[in-house]
Amino acid sequence: MLDTAIKKYLEDKKQDFLKKKIKGNTSEEEKLKFTQEANEKYQLENWLIDSSSRAKQLSLTSHPAKFVHPNAKASSIIASNTHRPDGLLRSGNVVVELDTFGNAAALDVEKFLRLELEDGRAVLQHIEEETEFIKQLFDTENTNFSSLRESFMKVKVSDIEQTSEKLKQIYFPVADDYHLLSVLIPSGLIYKLKERINALRFSDENKRLREEIKKASPEPTSGKINELFDLTSVGYGGTEPQNISTLNNQNGGVSFLLPSLPPILNKRNIQPPKKSFFVNCLWSGFFKEDFNDFHKMLIDRRNNIDIRDKRDDIVLNSISKVKWLINQIRDIGGNWSDSETYADLDHWEKIWLDEKYRSIRADKHQNNDYINKAQSYLANWFIGSYKQTIKDNKLLGNDDIDHIKEILKQEQELLA
Repeated sequence: MLDTAIKKYLEDKKQDFLKKKIKGNTSEEEKLKFTQEANEKYQLENWLIDSSSRAKQLSLTSHPAKFVHPNAKASSIIASNTHRPDGLLRSGNVVVELDTFGNAAALDVEKFLRLELEDGRAVLQHIEEETEFIKQLFDTENTNFSSLRESFMKVKVSDIEQTSEKLKQIYFPVADDYHLLSVLIPSGLIYKLKERINALRFSDENKRLREEIKKASPEPTSGKINELFDLTSVGYGGTEPQNISTLNNQNGGVSFLLPSLPPILNKRNIQPPKKSFFVNCLWSGFFKEDFNDFHKMLIDRRNNIDIRDKRDDIVLNSISKVKWLINQIRDIGGNWSDSETYADLDHWEKIWLDEKYRSIRADKHQNNDYINKAQSYLANWFIGSYKQTIKDNKLLGNDDIDHIKEILKQEQELLA
């Protein structure tokens, strides 16, 4: 007994044949003749003999060469990569059917082999697995399963292994040698992408929302219209997409390209510190003029209130520059310090610099720790950078560091 899918397929082929042959002026005698011809042509035994003889004109492939150049004649390639959760869109990671290329006049054979039978398996799968069902179906008075299987399986076997001069090729270095690779396109992947794009853009939810928006008095509704912008359509095969591959023909020769532009990044005037604000962000050259002026005040023999005030003003001027750098980092926004990149940055510095911790900085009961540490580190940084920048520096002691800390304490808002 014929499977329902095969029975329907042969009946559809028969009706298509009759539609082409029988016209409005066809006589009854000719109609009868064409009907008899169709019945004979699409009787299972005769169809199997005819289609198996034409199967060699087709090849199943995962990477049709004709997608690169329509006149390329290369061996059939079937990639069998294993699935790995590596996040890549590649052969093996997406379930797609094999494509078919060859004589467009034999594409009806490919359609027959892809028929899904009642058990969910395709005809070709039954042939490959040599199931009892397909053996009984193919063993007739004038045919036998083994010979039919051998003929049909030629769709998955390339008689000769060859590439084509029309394919784009690259030299790929391997140790001290190289491989010459022909770059091919995985047609199953590109049309699976198109299928998913269309499913997203033309979903029932999108249709419902668009229809609602078009109404003169739309009802209150909720939902989100999903859309992909800046898509590019790519055509293969021109007016004869069937000459490229079966998948290409089914899709009218058109696939989509998603935009592959670099992301638009907000330009940063300063990068957050990865380990220490004082090491990564405070460049001594930025403060060189302050250190020179500070040195002049230190070596001035007049030790009066004016000299001391000028010295303190220079320190405050430097701290104002530090505050500007702090604000530049804070302007980046919040949560940047959560990244693994900044794992080595001390937590108190994260509180000091990341806007995520703005509420802590504004709370006098919580901000003492980071402010005290900022005052101490900044005073030590200032003295150390002064000594490093000015070769003939004046020897400074703990009293000087404590004095700078005192200045910072009095102007605490500069660090908050």
